[in-house]
Amino acid sequence: MRAGRRAALALTAAAAACLAVAGCGGGGGGGGGSDPLSGMSAKQVVATAVGDLKSASSFTMTGDVNQSGETLGVDLGYVKGKGCAGTVSEGSKGSIAFVVIGNTAWIKPSDKFLESSAGSQAAAAIALLKGRYLKGSTSNSNVASLTAVCDVNQMTKFFTETGTLTKGKVTTAGGVPVLPITDKTKGGTMDVTDSSTPQIVQITNTTGQGGSTGQIKFGVGKQVTLTAPPASQTMDGSAFGF
Repeated sequence: MRAGRRAALALTAAAAACLAVAGCGGGGGGGGGSDPLSGMSAKQVVATAVGDLKSASSFTMTGDVNQSGETLGVDLGYVKGKGCAGTVSEGSKGSIAFVVIGNTAWIKPSDKFLESSAGSQAAAAIALLKGRYLKGSTSNSNVASLTAVCDVNQMTKFFTETGTLTKGKVTTAGGVPVLPITDKTKGGTMDVTDSSTPQIVQITNTTGQGGSTGQIKFGVGKQVTLTAPPASQTMDGSAFGF
């Protein structure tokens, strides 16, 4: 059946759109005063914060992005060197939950997602899946395209795309002092902790530049547990192209 392949392609597009709001990169910047980041350019701050995220033992990423009238959402947890788990949604089109541990992936599209992406095969796919996870290997191209969001290097490349960066004034987010770094080209703002080792707190786009608005929050160092679904809740994904 081609339902799995269609779902993979649709979700990949959704994930990319969710992350595109985070576009931050390029040169510029400056600073002064007693701010611990005053000696770093905006570009250096972003590079340091992204490097910290990539090296973190675990972190979470949650948020919503509005694009073309559709609300796209991510709720993911990452464990360095192991994988990630969570849900990516496409608003009225449903969602997909997944767990990736090493080279094995478990993928569960909601009935609504199958109805919106599998066309005439939706009813058959829903009846066959019965709310279970599809199990497959990330060596499969369909699975790999779907679970690319678990690749931290791939995901963070959106954060360092070229743009003109400027530092804002230190403010607070969630009670934590943060330094905003704004990409004047794309309209996104990355808030990082105002510390000598900055960490990403959130990325926001309210301008609509790039075609989307929204906010994604990060929990660097938050505990994340990856647990494979029990066998009773899984099925071989080969029937779905996985």
